Amino acid sequence: MWSEQAAGARDSLPEGTRQVLERSLEYLKSFPRMYPTSPDPEHPGSRSFRLEPVYRVFYLVAVGGDDVFVSAIVEEEVDLLDENQEVRPFTLPA
Repeated sequence: MWSEQAAGARDSLPEGTRQVLERSLEYLKSFPRMYPTSPDPEHPGSRSFRLEPVYRVFYLVAVGGDDVFVSAIVEEEVDLLDENQEVRPFTLPA
């Protein structure tokens, strides 16, 4: 199950990233509680994992079950080291 925001974000992901997301969600069917609860106050009670390196996927696990509800997919700021070992922000290619 998907929230409206998560479904829209999923549909706008690059094809390769979407495939990685689908594989991750397949894995979550067997181990839905493998990721810790997120401390993010905007997503209380959610668990989350990083996706290809600038997205974070938030999801909820059904109480007493293993069903997963993807509540949000958000783009996060990520810093990378350049060839001179200096931190620079990561940006998606246009």
